[in-house]
Amino acid sequence: MEKHAINPEQLFRGKAFSQTFSIRGMARLIFVSGQVDCDREGKVRNPGGLEAQLAGTLDNLAIALAAQGASMKDLVNVHIYVTGLLPEHTARIREIRSAWFDAETPPAVSLLGVERLAFDGLRVEIEAMAAV
Repeated sequence: MEKHAINPEQLFRGKAFSQTFSIRGMARLIFVSGQVDCDREGKVRNPGGLEAQLAGTLDNLAIALAAQGASMKDLVNVHIYVTGLLPEHTARIREIRSAWFDAETPPAVSLLGVERLAFDGLRVEIEAMAAV
């Protein structure tokens, strides 16, 4: 089994995690650490804005996947964490993410409301797994 971690230069370099991690076997699995709407210095780009943060987070997820030679179409499992999640947010979140995910074979998705994320101002975090 071959393990390979890549931290794309466009993303914040964490101290205790890899932005992307893959394992080669019969299929190559790619594990992406929780992505947020931060620039490469770790600054939140759209503090408090749910829709803008969701779009920025999906942008960062696409960057992380590309660093491993994958795309959003390769996603097989996604966990979306949202602070202050209300039932009326669900349809808009689904609409925004559906523009990014493969319509033919969308990934398994969990949408979870959480109390807090790692940095002040964050509303959305997405972790994912892809297979290529």
